[in-house]
Amino acid sequence: MAARDASYSALEMTERGEGKRESPVKESTDHTDDIGNNFDEEFWIKVRNTYNETDISWNHAMDVVQVEHLIEKYENSGAKLSEAPLLVMLKRWPNMKKYRENPSLKAALEHHINRLAEIILGQETGVDYKYFRDKDDPTHKTLVHLTAELNYVSVCRTLLDHFPGLLYITSKAHSVHRRYLPVELALINENDAVSAFLISRMKHERVQQLFLCEDQEHPGNFSFKRLIESPVMKKTVVAILNCMVTPHWPYLPERKDAYSSREEEENIEHAWNSVPEEPMSYQFYYQILDGDEWGRLPKIPDPNGRSGEMINNDHFNWKNKSCLYSLAFSKNEEAIQHPVVRLLVKKKWTEYAHTWFCAAGGFYVTFLLLLSYALIHGCTRSDPTQYDGGGDWLRQACEICVIVMVIVYIAEEINQLEKEKLQYFKNIYNLFDWFGLLSIILVIPLRFAHMDEQWVLAAFGYFFNFLRLFKYACVSRTTGLYTKTLAKIIYRDITRFGVVFIVVFFAFCGTFFMSLRASGTSKLFGDFHMVMLAGVRALVEQQPPAEDYSKFKWLPVLVILGYMATVVVILLNILIAQLSFTYAEAKKSARIQYDKERMVIITRLEHSRLHQVNLRIMHFKDKEWIDELQLANELLEYSEDRHPLESIEDKLDAIRTMMKKIIRKMPLTVIKG
Repeated sequence: MAARDASYSALEMTERGEGKRESPVKESTDHTDDIGNNFDEEFWIKVRNTYNETDISWNHAMDVVQVEHLIEKYENSGAKLSEAPLLVMLKRWPNMKKYRENPSLKAALEHHINRLAEIILGQETGVDYKYFRDKDDPTHKTLVHLTAELNYVSVCRTLLDHFPGLLYITSKAHSVHRRYLPVELALINENDAVSAFLISRMKHERVQQLFLCEDQEHPGNFSFKRLIESPVMKKTVVAILNCMVTPHWPYLPERKDAYSSREEEENIEHAWNSVPEEPMSYQFYYQILDGDEWGRLPKIPDPNGRSGEMINNDHFNWKNKSCLYSLAFSKNEEAIQHPVVRLLVKKKWTEYAHTWFCAAGGFYVTFLLLLSYALIHGCTRSDPTQYDGGGDWLRQACEICVIVMVIVYIAEEINQLEKEKLQYFKNIYNLFDWFGLLSIILVIPLRFAHMDEQWVLAAFGYFFNFLRLFKYACVSRTTGLYTKTLAKIIYRDITRFGVVFIVVFFAFCGTFFMSLRASGTSKLFGDFHMVMLAGVRALVEQQPPAEDYSKFKWLPVLVILGYMATVVVILLNILIAQLSFTYAEAKKSARIQYDKERMVIITRLEHSRLHQVNLRIMHFKDKEWIDELQLANELLEYSEDRHPLESIEDKLDAIRTMMKKIIRKMPLTVIKG
């Protein structure tokens, strides 16, 4: 509260309806800070009078008085149109020094502006904000354009609630800038919150047009793939995916891309936005997810052919990674679980990916069988470079096949490395693959050099190549869950357990070794490394380091008992409890993990170097109709927590609840009368 002459002004609080208090005559001052408004005695008297005369809260009365001050200063004083109160709040206030230097205050400023905007728009003023534009800006932006640039969601919602038509009004073209919708400015500035809100208010077909390429040679649309890869646009990605689902009511008139009159558009929109029943079927659009970076589709309608006939798009960049690929490696779990994404993944998985993946898995199992016979049979020979008899000749054939297949797998890894670049090294399993394959290759020179180290490399290579079989565990959801759980246990639970165990282990080894020396019985265990071996065996075998305690004095016995109690009773039981928790946690997230793995597999299969066998082009499907029952069977297939005897009605209720989050009826854009 501002002070006058280093003192505060005291106000007597009165009950509502006691009447006005005359405000003292004061000289008008031009406040540079319209937000603070210099809370002087005159301001508080006006607030109290407003509070007493109306049934509103004290804070709301403060807002009303501040709005009156703004209107008097910028409207009634004859100021130019570019100084309308709402424009001043949206252009000048966010650029004040205290808000530029302290971004944490911007949320509070947005809330304050929204409260004042609701009051201004709710009363008759001298400014028509429905058609208002910022004339000082060469692009003549509307107020919604300004809120889109500022990322003010609440203010944007208030404006659109009063003037829905502002959603589709574009700015003026100027210099190198074309005409922009408010949502386009929000996307350019990567304002996630307001972008998602504006998209949720727009017609689905208008949103899809923003990301589909019209000019195949010179695309000027937005890239959905770049939004997916942006770490700050997660809400917008989900909002765009929502626009890829269109409900269908068979008794409603069809929406059109172009209407013959404004009246026709209003009538049809009224019918769609006021329908009371839930839709019986939905149309899912996949073209944006399956297009290239700029929304060019693998197949387009033939301009010279029959209606509905599709031809290959020569401008489609088939070497470019799809939006589905970017989603697979993103951390946007809500987008990965979206019904559009899940249905597209399942459609691709069922049509071709599962068959190809099973064939690749069978080929690798054959490789492991050949490798097993070649190495194990070679171990039985004193000189594995000599071949004598039918078994050796079969071993030689297996070794040749193994070498050829290893070369093929190395070429496959190089191909994958070239496609994924740095993303390839983020997966530690790829490093294991290289170690296993190179170990098998290095066995060859060591074998002909007659070095026994060949068997060390062969042992490691055999082990890591068998671990590579886990990459094919996604053949079924059950095996995929087990492998993911095992991996999570190793890198999370075992790692944490290992850190604690190492501390206890070295404390025991040092204490036990010195207690043996103090009691004169150090010769019973030998050197320090034997004590360490006994400590590890106590964990693995759960047996004490010594069978006969009579050989030791009291101190070594106490150390052994303390170590066994800590490791066997406490640490191992904690580990078992943690493993149970990890499995339960992995089971809950099994669906999204399984979907991620399938997405990665599908996108790798589609990213072929040969245009003629590109699965993404061969199996392209831009959209499909799905009814409620089919949708329930497709999207509820993973839910193990659901009752096995669940009725069809229960499934339909579940799917309707899920789709309500996606299909929201738009507010009417026209007013009666």
